[in-house]
Amino acid sequence: MSSTLCFALLALCATTLIDTAKLPETFERCSRKDPNLNECLKSAVQKAIKELKPGLPSLHMLPIDPLDITKIEMQEGKGRPVNMKLILSNAKTFGLGDVVIHEVRADLNNRVLEANGLLPHAVIESDYEMDGQFLVLPIKGKGKNLLNFTELTAEIKMKAEEMKKDGENYWNFTTFDVIIKDLEKFEVNFENLFNGDKELGDNTNKVLNENWKTFWEELKPTFEETFGKIFLQISNQLFSRVPVNDIFLE
Repeated sequence: MSSTLCFALLALCATTLIDTAKLPETFERCSRKDPNLNECLKSAVQKAIKELKPGLPSLHMLPIDPLDITKIEMQEGKGRPVNMKLILSNAKTFGLGDVVIHEVRADLNNRVLEANGLLPHAVIESDYEMDGQFLVLPIKGKGKNLLNFTELTAEIKMKAEEMKKDGENYWNFTTFDVIIKDLEKFEVNFENLFNGDKELGDNTNKVLNENWKTFWEELKPTFEETFGKIFLQISNQLFSRVPVNDIFLE
């Protein structure tokens, strides 16, 4: 299934220019020489998420919870169980600030970071447009929608290159892969399906929720790609402003 992603985060509109900033004192720092570096980073990342949740004015970062996404688009996949065009626009994602980090693995010499964690609950509210087919059921609608995620387990893999500015070293992440490993429950509610036919709309939502695993498997690649690109930009907004030696102490 191909996906066309078009999104813009207001929080990231100023990231094209690198200006220096100091990491706030409230952030936990880890030493490169710490024999328990991964454990230190696990704690530091968990605390950093809490700091970033309401936004960080000193680094020109707006809140990550809720996180605004202009558009997520899934294209038709002919021959697949889900063959539809689905556009989510003006989306707000709630719950990212409550992620629980289980493990962090760092290879600082090669500028590679990996982590995995659990998102207990997340909600995406948005406008939607949908036209296509789910299993043998035609679906068409335009209106408001709600997506509920319960117990989402994911892994991330990040790779950076080093760059210099004014004698200081910075990291610029070139990849940020999101791999969703498991999802306990996925529930949807699309309003105004079939031009507001309530009975048909309710029945369609029921079918989607009864067969949520099939629906989710088709949506998952689009969500992995979308959030990978968003988190890549958020990470670079921090790392492009703060020297790496202020993040990972010598």
